[in-house]
Amino acid sequence: MARIRVDEGAVTRALSVLAEARDANEPMQTKGVALALYVLRGHCPDDWLRYFWDAAGTGHDIGRGQSMHAAYNGVEGRVRRTIK
Repeated sequence: MARIRVDEGAVTRALSVLAEARDANEPMQTKGVALALYVLRGHCPDDWLRYFWDAAGTGHDIGRGQSMHAAYNGVEGRVRRTIK
């Protein structure tokens, strides 16, 4: 996986955007979430990023919440390993 050179502060902000989306009570396939996922490319496998995006657009509240929490935990874990 090729790493895109991104400031650590930008990565931290991108994770914050995803955390806010995760905690929202509505579908969150927004431009802000898309940009945050773009920033995290190279720090996390694309499959995890796609999983978060797909979960963010689910219409079922409980399923969306569970899927977004799982995807966020996976994304955050991978990203934290790359910025140590």
